[in-house]
Amino acid sequence: MSESAPNTSESSGNPEVVKYRQRLARSSHDVEAWLGIVNYAKHAGDDALLHETYVDALKQYPSSGQLLASLAELELRRGNRQGAEAVFNSNLFSVPSIELWQCYLNYVLKSNVDSQGVVLQPERRATVMQCYKLVLDNVGYDRDAGRIWSDYIAFLNSAQTNAPYEEQQKVELLRETYQAAVAVPHLKVEEIWKNYDAFENRLDRTTARQMLSRTSPSYMTARTALRVMNKHWEDIRRSQPPYGIPAPPEWSPREIDYLEAWKKYLKWETDNPLNISDAVMLRKRIGFTYNQACMALRFYPEIWIDYAEYLSSQEQHGDALAKMHSASLALPSSLAVQFAYAEMAEKHKQPNVCKQVYEQIVKLTRAVIDSTTARYTSKLDKYEKRLLLIATKSASLDGQQDAPGAGAASEVILAESDSDSDSSDDMVDGDMDDNASDISRLEAGNATAALERIKTRTNARVASTKARMEQELGEKREHYTLCWIMYLRYTQRAEGIDAVRELLRRPRKEPSGYLTYHLFVAAAQMEYHVAKKPGVAAKLFEFYSKIYSDQSAYIVEYLSYLINSGDDTNARALFERFQGTGTGDSGDMWSTFADFEYNYGDLGSIAKLDKRFIEKFEHESVLTRLAARYSYLDADSVAVNDFGFPYRKEHRGGVVHGHAHEDAGGHGDIDSGNEVPNIAVGSVTGRHLRKGQLLVPVTPKRFVRLDASALEEYDPEVEEYVPPEPSPYGGGSMSASSDVRHTISSSGPPYSQLLEQGDILSYVAASVSTIDLQSFGPRALDVDALLDAIMQANGVGQEQMPSSYRPLAYLPSSQSHSSRQSRPAGRERERERTSRSRSKGYPGYGDGKGNIGNSRQQSSRRGMGHRQLPYGRNSYDSNVRPPKSSEYDSRRSSRGGYRGENY
Repeated sequence: MSESAPNTSESSGNPEVVKYRQRLARSSHDVEAWLGIVNYAKHAGDDALLHETYVDALKQYPSSGQLLASLAELELRRGNRQGAEAVFNSNLFSVPSIELWQCYLNYVLKSNVDSQGVVLQPERRATVMQCYKLVLDNVGYDRDAGRIWSDYIAFLNSAQTNAPYEEQQKVELLRETYQAAVAVPHLKVEEIWKNYDAFENRLDRTTARQMLSRTSPSYMTARTALRVMNKHWEDIRRSQPPYGIPAPPEWSPREIDYLEAWKKYLKWETDNPLNISDAVMLRKRIGFTYNQACMALRFYPEIWIDYAEYLSSQEQHGDALAKMHSASLALPSSLAVQFAYAEMAEKHKQPNVCKQVYEQIVKLTRAVIDSTTARYTSKLDKYEKRLLLIATKSASLDGQQDAPGAGAASEVILAESDSDSDSSDDMVDGDMDDNASDISRLEAGNATAALERIKTRTNARVASTKARMEQELGEKREHYTLCWIMYLRYTQRAEGIDAVRELLRRPRKEPSGYLTYHLFVAAAQMEYHVAKKPGVAAKLFEFYSKIYSDQSAYIVEYLSYLINSGDDTNARALFERFQGTGTGDSGDMWSTFADFEYNYGDLGSIAKLDKRFIEKFEHESVLTRLAARYSYLDADSVAVNDFGFPYRKEHRGGVVHGHAHEDAGGHGDIDSGNEVPNIAVGSVTGRHLRKGQLLVPVTPKRFVRLDASALEEYDPEVEEYVPPEPSPYGGGSMSASSDVRHTISSSGPPYSQLLEQGDILSYVAASVSTIDLQSFGPRALDVDALLDAIMQANGVGQEQMPSSYRPLAYLPSSQSHSSRQSRPAGRERERERTSRSRSKGYPGYGDGKGNIGNSRQQSSRRGMGHRQLPYGRNSYDSNVRPPKSSEYDSRRSSRGGYRGENY
């Protein structure tokens, strides 16, 4: 936030106002704090505080039409017409806010009405009419402009005429205004159309029919467009920031939705949904929409750049450059805006503007580094003073006795020390000096332990402050370096390589810690590619390798340059120089050199390098090195298909298909045991999860062990099985009076609908639910027979079977049922169960005469995805197979069950 205006009001010392101002000191874009002061000032009637708050808030939100309109109304209420006019003159044409324009229109109307509240004098009516035309010409395209159109039409209707020609002029002006109003998609377009219809019919019904038919297409287009526009505005307002006041984005989901909603609306407007044939009018409407977007998305650089690009595409280069200039003033710290502005000025041959932009952004980013460094240094100095005072007090307390009150005093110091939270870095630590005086008053005894606790916490805060300082400065240094790189690029394009060398002297004089290695890599590459001087480039790389010797990324760039420039000897020498240092622990450097050796080295050097690879990195092995050697760029078929690296749990190192990385747990760990988000256990890709955790034994202590001794033995009563009545549908050649088959009808409408929808599981469930389970008695339902029934049903790959065909599980003969009563034990019972399963009732197991086919005949459907029957091979004649004369077997043959004599 910019420096706040002095607190001139009496209410500025109010605790509530002070609380809001403290919040604004931490974050100048705290909208709720701004509005909190505004609401307090309105409730207290403090116009001075309200005016001061509006002025300060507009320094942060200069494009907010709501704040500008509120400030203008406040000035008018206070009688300061000059102040209100200054607000209008400065912002009306740069802020397309309908609230601000409505405020201006009300001001003009009040200034020209007579004592009765009407405008009768001709000169004043002319002034008001010009004001209406100005307002409608600037914001008449707005969705909320309907009330202004209605007021303008009412104003024209109120005109008094004294002659027929004056009446005719009034009618023509009203007709023209009506036709213009109904062609704009605003919220009152239907209401104005009804009034226009009544207006024309009141004049002349014959003429009205012609006028309305001529205007109706534009009205219908506007009404249709309004419906689509309302949907876009619903999306915009659903995700807009609180109170509609723009704020710098933190890229939350809501802010991203807000940006995308505006971009969709802009795309819709540029597609010309109103079919406007006048190119000037179309550009004006699209420009108004873009200006609205820039007002609402003031802190989003891409909107400004998109608008400038649109103007350039319309051959409005001057307006595009002016828009980028406005963007550079609105977002002075935005690198994207400044670079785009400089490039646009370069296209239009304005070198002075380019240099000014680059010089300004370089100066600004460096100032940010200075201020950030000063802020953190000041805080660290205060921590150091506190630590020094603690050390002094501890030395003075050494050997002294405990004194009353020392523990309480130490707790006070500890509490005040804790009040310096890490989140208040932007605030001044005013209590540190108080802590120093309190520490000096500590007495012996418990104070020693309290001082140790304070010292420990202070040291922790020093470490965290330094970490935050380094993180923030790292980002600022990157910005500063990038500005210099863009400046060098422009200088090379505009003035040549000699000017680049002259300009490079300035950043080379910067103290250590202001620039990153990227600048000097860019300068060296420019010498190689532009000046065609590899010797100069190599000298630059070598010189800065001494400065950035601890940064592996720079060494990798240096190594890549030597390899690409064909300097194999120095490339190997550079690798050997750094491979044994801490910088050499970087997997990227090793991978870069390995790619070079694999592509252009001999097998002896490759073997030595692979051995060193395996010795240096624990996650490397002969297999990973093979995968790296047998790959090129992103072609790694060996690693994926032959070795299965993406799927193997043994592959837990920092290796992606044989490429080493410095962090063994980084992105190269394809299956490192970390759970993959949004993947359910048991899914196809769920194999990457550590599903072994699901098999951990349950802790017995958490569950109650069941006492089996308290359970009573259950002896069920088995009722005698009564065979059901034979089915009236018949059983074909395989049916017998004792072989009653159960039928699942496949012709029912619900089942066919399920199959058409592809819901096989629901079809199976519905089909099985129709089976009379009691008819089976204790016999088991054969699964293969059920699958045959499903496959033969209507809609599963072939024509519907006849209704008499019932391919379901068989019922054994009465003899099998009678033999069941004796319940043989052990292997005899198992053999009886097997013999029943192989009885003549089901083709595929026998020929109806006791001859049973071999196992290949029994599993003749194995190639079709069917479940194989659970019976082993037997010693019967392998040439015996079920008869093909039966209706069932003929259909099995048609489905591929038997594929010839030799199968």
